[in-house]
Amino acid sequence: MYTGGVFMIDGRLSSGWTWPAVVGALALGLVPAMSAGQGFGLNDVGSCAVGRAYAATGAPCQDASVIYWNPGAAPSLRGFSFYGGAAPIGVAGGFTADTTGHRYASNAPVAVPPHVFVNYAGQLGGRAASAGIGLYVPYGLTSQWPASFPGRFEAQKASLQTFYIQPNVAIEVVRHVLTLGGGPVIGHSTVELDQALDLAAAPVAAPGVPPGTTFGLLGVAPGTQFGLATITGGATAVGWTVGAMLHATSDVQIGARFLSAMTFHYDAGTATFKETPTGLVLATGNPVGLPPGTPVDALLAPQFAAGGPLGRQGARTRIVHPLQAEGGIGYTGLPGTTVDLDVAYTGWQSFETLPLVFTGPAALAGLNRTLLENYGDSWSVRLGAEHLFGDSARGITGRAGFSYATTPAPPVTVTPLLPDMNRFNGAVGVGFPLTRAVGLDAAYLHVFTRGRRGRITERTSPAQTAAELNSGFYDLAANVFSASLRLHL
Repeated sequence: MYTGGVFMIDGRLSSGWTWPAVVGALALGLVPAMSAGQGFGLNDVGSCAVGRAYAATGAPCQDASVIYWNPGAAPSLRGFSFYGGAAPIGVAGGFTADTTGHRYASNAPVAVPPHVFVNYAGQLGGRAASAGIGLYVPYGLTSQWPASFPGRFEAQKASLQTFYIQPNVAIEVVRHVLTLGGGPVIGHSTVELDQALDLAAAPVAAPGVPPGTTFGLLGVAPGTQFGLATITGGATAVGWTVGAMLHATSDVQIGARFLSAMTFHYDAGTATFKETPTGLVLATGNPVGLPPGTPVDALLAPQFAAGGPLGRQGARTRIVHPLQAEGGIGYTGLPGTTVDLDVAYTGWQSFETLPLVFTGPAALAGLNRTLLENYGDSWSVRLGAEHLFGDSARGITGRAGFSYATTPAPPVTVTPLLPDMNRFNGAVGVGFPLTRAVGLDAAYLHVFTRGRRGRITERTSPAQTAAELNSGFYDLAANVFSASLRLHL
């Protein structure tokens, strides 16, 4: 909840504003997502990989999305390859409050992260080699709640979209045995956050009013919204990736990939505020010393003006998109069949704190701060398989997979912005040719969870525990549909 403020009343200024919800939401708004991956990560890069439940590193899909899943295996494609599509993701989630038993359903819109890859593989000095480029969305999605949700003062809507551009070169280091590949990664991230402001806890300061007097003590009910904060920002970062493919035997191959962490500095963020009319008036004998019937909205209006605490201003923070490491083993000893078992690690421990710096009136009020997240690292186990029915030119490929991902969020950091929890993913997919050179892949993946207890208010001290803050139960499920066009020349 919003728990403080700076209000101009009867010509005097009070500067006791703590503003934790607005500041906290700014930081947390950079990382929202109720997605099919771990934390705020997305794994829905390519329909073949989705159909295998993301098991695509030990035995990569034979399409250009290999640039992401295993950069070292790209020379195996031969010739020119194109792979492009999108993966609509629909999230069904909600929060059930302990006190009332009422469930508030989230209303996040369907997200559609795209992916596009181009690769050319041939010979270089008698060795297989390739060059290509990919564009994909490894982090993102939106969390959004209805206007009646009590946690809207923590977050009404939060959206993050981060896309990576990845050039890739790969070459056969040991003929018919080992290929290596990699290259730089350029990422661009944009964020948007809407958060309601609560009047009840805002302090009132005027002659004769005791310190600590809030509008709630004047009779304003908690959950009385008087404004909406909207925060936007963007950042660019550079990292790198590398992959390897080892053909241990004619039927067994081992693959690995590594994607570096990338630090995004949102240095040019913008915070804007819009007043929400309350229709309230001051009562007779109010301690503010103003005539009864004075509109509260008129008292608040100066704070939304240029140069006021709720005027347009800048804000900045930074967030680390964590490193990814994945390894797997593939088996192709059965006719027309590929089986892949992967283990993935994501270094979420880098998401431990979020520094917040305002570059406007809020900074002058001493509101710069650091939010506590304390994420841990996470693991995922992925098993996928595919079988070709018919010949390689005209046959249909069926796919299926299952994966399990542990959450990096500790029990004290399950919030409306990211109510993260352990996920079980079940997937099916199909690939069929349209012509000899063109084919279509489609997949469906469902995210299962057991739900998890969480909070709707901000954590302001390391001493605060989940038992003290968590006030309800979050549930989460997601449906992922993916379609991709593949072209080989």
